[in-house]
Order: sequence, then structure tokens, then C-alpha cells
Amino acid sequence: MEDAPAPIPLGPTGRLQAQPLTNATGNHAVLVREGDQPRALLTAESGAGERQRVVIVPLDNDVELRVDGDAMAVWLSQGSIGPARASVPAWASAIGFVLVIAVVFFALLGSFTLFNWLFGMLGWV
Repeated sequence: MEDAPAPIPLGPTGRLQAQPLTNATGNHAVLVREGDQPRALLTAESGAGERQRVVIVPLDNDVELRVDGDAMAVWLSQGSIGPARASVPAWASAIGFVLVIAVVFFALLGSFTLFNWLFGMLGWV
């Protein structure tokens, strides 16, 4: 196990870890564990044609299997993919705020000009 890849943290706390595994025949799998406690095993087996079937093996009672299509959407809605989010610099927030205020100002100015012209054409002013 000296050449084993580093585990990947899972979840919001990172207490769960995904450990890549390879057996003697070259089959690859991912073992999800919490500390020394194994929780689930993800592997693949031959399926129809060239497509492989994903196999998830729960290793304790606290593993939830979701079959619905919303599971991925829920996970994606919890945050971005990638490293931890960096904070936005204050100057970038200030520039964004000024630009939003400018857009609102020009929208109001354009609306006032349009309705002033329209009401003038109709003789309502």
C-alpha cells in the first residue's frame, strides 16, 4: 500500500474519504470510509455492450442509495465543484455595486425619457 493514491475528502466536513483501490487482477474500485470504518464500495462490472454497470455496495446501515434524478441536482445546488471558494475582494464587490446602480439609473432615465416623449406625442402632458 506504499504506492496507494491519497484519499479524496467527501462531504461538507471532509470526514468521509474516498480511497481508490486496485486488486491483483487490475479491477479498480473506490472505498468510502470514515476513519477506519468502511461505509460503501463503488465498483463496475460488465454490462450490455461496451457500457459498464456501476455497482454501489453499502457496507453499513447508514448509507443512503438514491435512485431518483434529483440526487445530482441536490448535490450540485449545495455548492461549486472544485477547491474551497476564495473570498471576493472588496474592490471587486464595490465595482459590481456601482455597475448595478448605474444600470438601474440608466433604466430609470430611459423609462422617464420614453414615457415623457410618448405622453407628449399623445398630448397628455
